[in-house]
Amino acid sequence: MKKSIRLSTLVILCLTLAAVPVYSEEPIELQPVEVSASRLKTTAKKYAGSIKIITEKEIKQSGSPHVEDILRDQLGISVYKQGSVGGESTIRMRGVDSKGVLVIIDGVKVKNNTLGRFDFRNLNTENIERIEVLRGPQTPVWGADAVGGVINIITKKGRGTPSHYMSFEGGSFGTFKESLGSSGSFGDTDYSFSASRTDIAGFSDFNENRIAENGGSAEKDSFENTSFSSRVGTSFAEDGRIEFVGGYTRSYSDVDIGSGDREFRDTTKERFNIALPISKDITPWWRMKLTPGTSYHYRDTDVETGSNDDIFSNTYVADLQNNVEINENFSGVFGVEYLAQNAKNNRSAFTKNRFNQGYFLQGQFDWDERVLLTAGFRKDINDKFEDALTYRFEGAYNFKQWDFRLRGAYATGFRAPTANELTFPQSGNPDLKPEKSKSFEIGMDKDLFNKIVRVELTFFNIEFENLITFQTFTTPTINIGKAKSRGIETNVGIKLPCNLHLSNNYTWTEAVDEISDRPLNRRPKHQYSATLSHNWNNKIFTHLGLRARSGVLDDTTNSPRTVPGFATLRVAMSYKFNKNIEINARGENILDKEYEEISRRGTAGASAYGGFTYTFK
Repeated sequence: MKKSIRLSTLVILCLTLAAVPVYSEEPIELQPVEVSASRLKTTAKKYAGSIKIITEKEIKQSGSPHVEDILRDQLGISVYKQGSVGGESTIRMRGVDSKGVLVIIDGVKVKNNTLGRFDFRNLNTENIERIEVLRGPQTPVWGADAVGGVINIITKKGRGTPSHYMSFEGGSFGTFKESLGSSGSFGDTDYSFSASRTDIAGFSDFNENRIAENGGSAEKDSFENTSFSSRVGTSFAEDGRIEFVGGYTRSYSDVDIGSGDREFRDTTKERFNIALPISKDITPWWRMKLTPGTSYHYRDTDVETGSNDDIFSNTYVADLQNNVEINENFSGVFGVEYLAQNAKNNRSAFTKNRFNQGYFLQGQFDWDERVLLTAGFRKDINDKFEDALTYRFEGAYNFKQWDFRLRGAYATGFRAPTANELTFPQSGNPDLKPEKSKSFEIGMDKDLFNKIVRVELTFFNIEFENLITFQTFTTPTINIGKAKSRGIETNVGIKLPCNLHLSNNYTWTEAVDEISDRPLNRRPKHQYSATLSHNWNNKIFTHLGLRARSGVLDDTTNSPRTVPGFATLRVAMSYKFNKNIEINARGENILDKEYEEISRRGTAGASAYGGFTYTFK
């Protein structure tokens, strides 16, 4: 009954908002955005690989408060959340494990060095200007850990007259979120800042039905999050620029483990990242950029039995990038990256340090936006493993008269074992070898019916050697000889009458261990998402989204389980009441589907949220 009331309230709110008068607003012409994750001075239109740029406008109109939810609707990406709102959230891309997907925030690699992956649970969408998703190996550009691709997150740059905002959202599971921010510029100096606080009473981290079957009773697992993000920049010497960018999050979650006689696991997590990029033109055709930065992770887990687990992770980076414009057809980038990583686990009594130097060179040929060719090489010198040389070749040809583009790429990659994989008691294996990979992709982009329909189709194939595979917590992690991941990514976007737009994303993936001929863990064969959106005069925006996934093998303890497939439906709506006030509402899993993303873990039922944003100058 309560769920029905929530859904009815949401529908009434949406209908009420739709009935309010609309105010007109001048359209804004957007300029092409450079793809900073490519390192080249190029735009998405001129990029020959597989790419998706998620703009600030798209992020806002989706109504999703977390980056992980934005990524759920992208080609080639699967998201896995460990139960309740405070559970770890990781991604896989093109069948590549989360350790092989590199996450960058403002030029800093932000993965946890013990686990080797990035946890999205605390990453909110406030103060994010865009998200760049580069699918396919980017090792020749960014080094190890970019076998599946790169997710590059860029925070907002202040522009124009300073403006400020305050927002509030409340809803199901005792959710309350408050945010405030400010951005703008004063002469040669610009800034942006945001802060938010989230409190959620939550729901059971473990599937309530499974707990009941074992004689237990479900309890709420709460979550708290405090986040800050800032960027301050200024120009110097006409064409020079220096910035300070930083982000900080701290969260607390309490999770029940077991059933019946319960134990409790309280987890506090902290993360911050800081970068100080400095760029300057050396000559009219040569621009240099130095980005020193650091990221820090801390986790403190207290279990009712008395044990505790403090884990620290530090990454320090100094990246020197040189972009050169040889002529109107040739451009390139070269540079060096110095990386120092530290991982420490007090409970398991190990400390691991790693140092790496990477030297990269990449060139691009562009003839009239018709022929696009890119070649890149990188040499990594690691203090623990053999030096690695990786390379990537990309090409595209635009048949302008037919609005058709054909593209392809070939690349090599590698991933070094993480600190846990090498050192963790019982499951660690100091004899592990780095993973190596070879991959290729072929794709096409086609506009139809006077650009009313756009079709993007990509076939990819990745072959792994010495794939690092976790077995159990009491069995050493091993290298398996060979594995592969291949698939097809399809996007169809349709401009419908009445200012409606329908976007369809479908990914078919076959990821298997070629030795045992078994599917790799948590790789869905089929994923589909559809979004029907409507923009009314830039004042009312509605968003209806469908997400579906096939079943997956979930083999965390060497006892195979199959998690069934599922489909969920969501709706979001925002209304700009006037130039200062915007009202928003959203409903998640509105059909109240019972499902699991990870075996035995809980997921949210039907839920509704509403709030507002007040903007002023």
